[in-house]
Formats: sequence, structure tokens, C-alpha cells
Amino acid sequence: MKNATLTRGKIDRQLIGLALPLLAGSLVQQFYNTVDMMIVSRAAGDNAFAAVGVASSVMNLFFYLLVGLTLGFSILYANAYGAEDFPRLRKYCFTTGVISVGVTLALSGGGLLFLQPILTMIQTPAELQGDCARYLSWIFAGLIFTCLYNLLAALLRAVGRTAVTLYALAAAMVCNIGLDLFLVAGLRLGVAGAAAATVSAQALSALLCGGYLFRHYPQLRLTRQDLVFQRHLFRQSVQYGSVSALQESSLYCGKLLVQSAVNAMGPAAITAFTAASCIENLFLAFGNSGADALSVFVAQNQGARQPERVREGMRRGLRLLLVTSVALSLLLAFLRQPALSLLISAGNSAALQAASSYLGAMCLLYILSFWANGYQGYFRGLGRISAAFCGTLLQITLRVVFTYLFPASWGLLSVALATGLGWVVMIAFQTCLSRRLTARVMALRSA
Repeated sequence: MKNATLTRGKIDRQLIGLALPLLAGSLVQQFYNTVDMMIVSRAAGDNAFAAVGVASSVMNLFFYLLVGLTLGFSILYANAYGAEDFPRLRKYCFTTGVISVGVTLALSGGGLLFLQPILTMIQTPAELQGDCARYLSWIFAGLIFTCLYNLLAALLRAVGRTAVTLYALAAAMVCNIGLDLFLVAGLRLGVAGAAAATVSAQALSALLCGGYLFRHYPQLRLTRQDLVFQRHLFRQSVQYGSVSALQESSLYCGKLLVQSAVNAMGPAAITAFTAASCIENLFLAFGNSGADALSVFVAQNQGARQPERVREGMRRGLRLLLVTSVALSLLLAFLRQPALSLLISAGNSAALQAASSYLGAMCLLYILSFWANGYQGYFRGLGRISAAFCGTLLQITLRVVFTYLFPASWGLLSVALATGLGWVVMIAFQTCLSRRLTARVMALRSA
């Protein structure tokens, strides 16, 4: 099979070709999570629905750690693939596989061992703890499949086969929904059935990704010579993976702190923020997918020692992200009211007004998010994981601090303004840093 190299060809087409499957995959993921919750709500009742919601807040922290870990590994894969150094790539696959499995087993064991203390710590109502525990027990037991899927998906992204991950997610969605209908709605297994469906879907997606790589990329099949511990590869993998995992988990922790501030504003604000966040997540998926595509492009071309394509890729990628953000902001400005009406009942006028005002303010600020995301993808692609982490930590810290400092009477407007200020400072920091890194990249020409 012809290699999906990004080191030659039209840059715009390659970036869009990488980003679209990633975007579609993200939307598919969100869609089947929503359908999952709807089936649980209708078939198992309100308490089961609430229990899955609470359990998901715990589950997502573990998922974010694994996603972040493998996101860091993908840069190592893409760099080696761009250099066409397949022996090094196979050694990376072995080393990162060992690390990922080890981390996953530790997380699974810790989650199962400290399940009840975790539920108590997050103040889970007593009537929900039983269902929460049953759901999370299945999730923790099957966490290895989540790990394998994310690891294989990271490798597929690195070699430019982002469409394969989309097909795997689509198959997983069908599997999940089908099993939900059978186990939850049919056999009445409640939250345990929903969790089993989720684990099975993750296993299927891992199997499909692994099967594709095995069949179409024989140069990536591990040999006996690859199954050797090399300290420098281990240290490099740990460095990239741990910083990236810390970045993703810090982002999630920041979201929880902002949610806590919103909770103090009352039920209407909670409803408004929940609905607005659902729409916002769909919107921000475009920026996240674009950043992931840019990071793969930059990593491959840096590995191939093509600094001109790295610089041009950054310029064109950032331009595509900014144009997309403006178009989506204009669309959301006109459609936010009807979109919110699908999530908030007409009788809850206070929540509708709060959510509409929040999204109206955010429409003016989303361009900052896409701009910041472009830099994030660039830094990750260059292997500057710590730079990406510092930018994220700076933004989320300022967002949390200003949300709590602004007057409570401002309501959700305080969250919007705090978020915007965080993005402004983040971009200023990233702009200064990118100039230094770009100069170093261009120095490759004379090396």
C-alpha cells in the first residue's frame, strides 16, 4: 500500500483531508454518547440516567488521561514515519505499548480499589451510589480496550489514515446502540448493560484499527529485534506521554472548577450552561480536529527535515482555522436560539435567556479559541509538548480565577469573559514562543 505521506503535495488539501475524518469521528462520538444516555433514561429511569451522568464525570477523567498519553505518543510516531525510519517507529510502538498497558492496569486497579471513596468524595447521593458503582466497575474492568483503541488510533493518525478511525468509531456507534437496545431496553440490565455495551464498542473499535494496521502496514509489524527495552526511547516516550496526559487532565479539572462556580449560580444557570456547553462542544470540535491535523502534518515534515513545509503548514493551517471560526460564529449567532430551544423547554425562559446571552458573547470570542488551538497543534507537532501544556495551564488557570473573581451578578457572562481573557493571554504567550521555535525550525535548512 502506498504510504500516506504528508511530506509532499498540496498542503491545504492534506490538512483538510486529515481534519475532516477527525471532526466526523468527534461528532460521531458525541452523537452515540447522547443516544446512549437517551436509551438509559427511557429504559432504566431517571435514577439510572443520573447515575450514569455522575459516573461519566469520573470516567472522563480516566479517559482524558489515556487520550492525553496517546496524543503525546502520536507525535513520536509521526516524526519517525515522516523520516521513514520504520525500525525506530516499531521500537516506539513496543515501548509506548508497554507504558500504556502498565498505566491502564494501574488506573483500572486503582479505580476498582478506591471506587467507593471516589464516589463519596464527589458527594454522590446515596440513592445513586449503587448504580454508579456497577457502571464504573464495568468501565474500569474494560479500560484496557479504551487504551488499545486510543493507542492504535494515535498510530493511524500519525501515518495519515485518520479516515480509518472514523470508520472504527462508526462501527462502534452501531455496536453500542445495538447492545444498549438489547441489554438495557430488552434484557433490562440497567446501568450494567449500558456499561457492558460501552466496553464492547471500545473493544470492537480497537480490533478494527488493529486489523487495518496489521493488514495494510506490514512494515509496522513488530519483530523479535523490536522487543527490546531501550532506556532513551522509554524516557522520551514517558516525557511526551506524561506531559500530554497532564495537559488533558488539567483541562478537564479546570472545566470541573468552572462547573462548580456555575452550580453556585442556581438551577437556571446550570441548565443554561449545560445546554450551551452541548452546542459549544460541537462547535469547538472543529478547532480541536484542525489542531490535531496540523500537529500530524508538522510532525511528519519535521521528521522529513522539511522546515519550509512546516512553516507553510502552520501558516495555512492557522488561516483555515480562523476562516472556519468566523463562518461558524456567524452561523451560531443566527441559529443559537432555535438550537437552544431543542435542549431547554420553552417554559424555562430564564435558562433560555441566560444560555442565549452566553453563546452570543462567546460568538465574538471563538476565533480566539481556534487561534490558540492552531498554536497548540503546531507546538505538539514540533515535539514541544511542554509549550502546549504551559499554554493550556495558563488559559485554564486564568479562566477559573477570573470566573470566581468577577461579580456573581454577571451570571454566565462572567464565565464567557473569563474564558476570553484566558484565550487572549494564551495567544500572546504562544505568539512570542512560536517566533523562537520557528527560527529553530528554519535552522534545519542549514544543518
